[in-house]
Amino acid sequence: MKKLNKNEIIELVAEKAHLSKVDAKSSVDMTFDLIMEALLEGDSVNIKNFCVFEPKTKAGRKGTHPKKHTEIQIKPKKTVTVHLAKEFKAKLNK
Repeated sequence: MKKLNKNEIIELVAEKAHLSKVDAKSSVDMTFDLIMEALLEGDSVNIKNFCVFEPKTKAGRKGTHPKKHTEIQIKPKKTVTVHLAKEFKAKLNK
């Protein structure tokens, strides 16, 4: 399985949209920045036929220290969940 990194995405956007790499980089960076801004503000991002990014806050809870086997308090933390669109799931599972 190949991993597609940001630079490869920029190159593909430049090639397929007939843009310079500078323009493609600007577009990709702006897209990622807008998604990140929305999530940091607590908003969901819905990309039709692809996925929904949703900010979540995991509640604090009690846990066990793996070496000492003592009870510890795990702090609440923020994370992002990704839900794939039905169309994308269907294509993925063909």
